[in-house]
Amino acid sequence: MTASAVAVLFDDGPGGKRVAGLGLGSIGRYAHGGLLRERFAPRLMGARPEDIRDPETGIVDPVRAWPVLMRDEKQGGHGERSGAVGVLDAALWDAAAKAAGLPLHRLLARRFGGARAATIPVYASGGHYRAGGGADALADEVRRYAGLGYRTVKIKIGGAPLPRDRARIEAALDALPPGGRLAVDANAALDAAAAPAWAAALREYPLAWFEEPGDPLDFVLLAALAETYPGPLATGENLFSAADARNLLRYGGLRPDRDLLQFDVSLSYGIPEYLRIVEAVEGAGWSRARLLPHAGHAFAAHVAAGLGLGGHETAPDPDSVFGVFPDGWTVADGRLGLGDAPGVGFEDMGRVADVLIDLAR
Repeated sequence: MTASAVAVLFDDGPGGKRVAGLGLGSIGRYAHGGLLRERFAPRLMGARPEDIRDPETGIVDPVRAWPVLMRDEKQGGHGERSGAVGVLDAALWDAAAKAAGLPLHRLLARRFGGARAATIPVYASGGHYRAGGGADALADEVRRYAGLGYRTVKIKIGGAPLPRDRARIEAALDALPPGGRLAVDANAALDAAAAPAWAAALREYPLAWFEEPGDPLDFVLLAALAETYPGPLATGENLFSAADARNLLRYGGLRPDRDLLQFDVSLSYGIPEYLRIVEAVEGAGWSRARLLPHAGHAFAAHVAAGLGLGGHETAPDPDSVFGVFPDGWTVADGRLGLGDAPGVGFEDMGRVADVLIDLAR
């Protein structure tokens, strides 16, 4: 897969200092360069300064910029464009937090009335199907995550026959330390014919949640599973707007006392639209603590902390460019402690920093 990285440069920040806002697309998706270059960056560059400028800092206010980015866009069609807007929005928020001299999570809590958390729940996402990697290799991976401080681990299912995946689930459960929890993610692999049998088999295990069992827009299937599967279900990472969120809540049969909503901040047009998703969720009687954003990286962690969400997904793969947090961030007993450097902290993220800093020169 590919990714988009964006830098937005301001020469007239507070005190006349240069401010560079950095943005990075969500993990596990494809780049949005064409959309950024052809539609969204030109709209931002062509906007009237008085329409988008924050009078306190002198740079672009991300909330004021959002309608400019979406000018002449039709309703619906929440596909790849939502991620293009989201990565540009992320860069604008990084700049805004730097101009305010605050880490992004503190800026969000102050601006939108949240109770900023000192730490947030975090889980390790892995357990992919790898060539030559059987149940023993999966168990080793789970133990490695536990050694890094994680208490909840998510693995993939649905890409192998049910008996093989049962063996993988049992190996992962056995590898967890006391108090550890296992979640499983089918990545929408199961259709209406297969999903009930899988759900029946999964009832035998003490799972933290069963994620995205089928097509994310098959609300009939999801509602049927919610009637028969007693454990938590999780979905939403492939729904990209407040309108999508409202339809999921109306027709998906989900249960606000146990199920999880995983809308991805950067894939959902960024923070302004995500705030509308939060409003829709709470308007339907759910707690924002049931929101557990998909993937992301340090940016999504700031949003989870600043808006008081239920936690954050990480992919702590040492071979991945994205599998790191900024220097000084810590994971202990299943919770993530965020740093206090202004902005998001991309400059302190190893190989990610090399890419982004080069853009900002």
